[in-house]
Amino acid sequence: MSEENLSLEQYLAGLPAERRGEVEKVWGVVRGSVPGGYVEEVGPKFLTFKAGEEMYVALANQKHYISLYLMPLYLYPELKAKLDATGLKCGKSCINFKRAEELPLGVVAEVIGANDADAYQRRVREAKGAGRKKAAKGAGKKK
Repeated sequence: MSEENLSLEQYLAGLPAERRGEVEKVWGVVRGSVPGGYVEEVGPKFLTFKAGEEMYVALANQKHYISLYLMPLYLYPELKAKLDATGLKCGKSCINFKRAEELPLGVVAEVIGANDADAYQRRVREAKGAGRKKAAKGAGKKK
């Protein structure tokens, strides 16, 4: 099922008034930090930058908060450590917030700007290949 493509203005217009400025500010940092080669997509639920089919960063308005998804945190432990050092509470790649000032936007910009699309896609392929090898090796073990 294909999601409807929107303009950023249409996406923002569909948000509650109190969230528009917050989303606009954070997405402005994302847009200003993302290296070359990524493609921006605006759908009814997410703002995203992708490298091919691989999501790199996304922003979504949720019921009680806004979520920023930083997928490089899965693949680059040094970037996760940099974000963790700020004391920000976050999951593996998801940061939930209500106000943009809750985020260490400078560090978020560093994480986003750390890898161009080609480097990110290579790292994703390596990780997926390593995962398949590990699964195949585990499947061959006798119990």
